[in-house]
Amino acid sequence: MKITADFHTHTRYSHGTGTVNDNTVNALSLGMRAIAITDHAKNHPIVGVKPEKIDAIRKDITAVDKEYRNIKVLLGLEANIISPRGDIDVTEERAEKLDLLLLGFHLTAYQKKFRDYFGLPWNGVTHIFCKNSAKQIAFNTDATIECIIKNKVDILTHPGFRIDVDYAAIGAACAETGTYMEISSRHRTPDRSGMEQALKAGAKFVINSDAHKPVNVGKCDWAISLAEDMGLTENEIVNISDKPVIFRRGLTV
Repeated sequence: MKITADFHTHTRYSHGTGTVNDNTVNALSLGMRAIAITDHAKNHPIVGVKPEKIDAIRKDITAVDKEYRNIKVLLGLEANIISPRGDIDVTEERAEKLDLLLLGFHLTAYQKKFRDYFGLPWNGVTHIFCKNSAKQIAFNTDATIECIIKNKVDILTHPGFRIDVDYAAIGAACAETGTYMEISSRHRTPDRSGMEQALKAGAKFVINSDAHKPVNVGKCDWAISLAEDMGLTENEIVNISDKPVIFRRGLTV
């Protein structure tokens, strides 16, 4: 098994180490047909991409796309959950300028209101020391689902990273909305149990690298090993074949 597209990579525009061209060249060397440049959105401290930078990234992508005809280069952002009420740090107006919209929980992301720091971020801090309580898990799950429902998210990144969630409930929400769940090699989540719960709920998956260095683009050994061990196929994972991938926001790759 191998992935034919990597829909989650970072560049120097946030806190990756390479350029759009660097990531693309590495993807080409692995025989991929598509790669997405998905740097962190604006509420990620220090490295978040300010709205005015989006046009610069698009310009780089357009240039690279013209140079390399055998691969499609996509523009995305990895948005942050900034409240438990369905708020993210990419507006719909801004999202319309993108090819893909990813969403993930990041512990240090700036929240919408001060009280929101005592929700997901606090649960993320306590998760460092012990498993979240049943009440915290319900809160984390509901907050994630609210964001998926209220925003046209194409991919939910590294679900369960730094917080505990109900994978069955999130899998059901993803299935209902047409949002793919990411199997993250970088963060090794979801684990087998989480995968099984989400699969039973009807979720579909993408395997991504979440590469922050060009050399790591397409590096998904852990996720591929898990998928093979579980006997998963292109029926469950959409980016391990040459079949078109249809995203929630309408893009087909």
